[in-house]
Amino acid sequence: MLIPPLWMDGRVFLSQMADGGAEFRIAFGGILLALALLFAVFTAHEGIHGLFFKLFSPASRVKFGYTAGMLYATAPGSVYKRKQFMVIILMPFIIITAVLLLMMFVLPHPSYKYILAIHTGGCAGDFYYVYLMMKYRNLEYAEDTDVGMTLYETQPDNG
Repeated sequence: MLIPPLWMDGRVFLSQMADGGAEFRIAFGGILLALALLFAVFTAHEGIHGLFFKLFSPASRVKFGYTAGMLYATAPGSVYKRKQFMVIILMPFIIITAVLLLMMFVLPHPSYKYILAIHTGGCAGDFYYVYLMMKYRNLEYAEDTDVGMTLYETQPDNG
């Protein structure tokens, strides 16, 4: 299956393919713009995590970083109720998806659907955390750690 690049309208791509030509004049600026937009989306994603970490635990220290090819936000040692942690996990997906869907209609451009798909794929780890929290419903508290989360039945003593 042929998929048009982020910087190219799908109709232009198909018409070029129908003309028998696979020659693309890829604008370097278009590639940079697509990469910058993806970086901005993933940075906003982590910023939203950070915002909700602070909303539910104002005293927590939120850290942002980059490792193993991923941006991340963490509030190590902070303990949240199960539902709060699920909100922290899901809000970037909900907010960014809503904004991109709105932009598809307000400022139409074919690249939004690709950015939306890439961002949704980037949320796989978040979705896995939600899956674990739904699977182990008896665990009522989640502690954020530097490398993930720890789930507890009762509130842990962090003293």
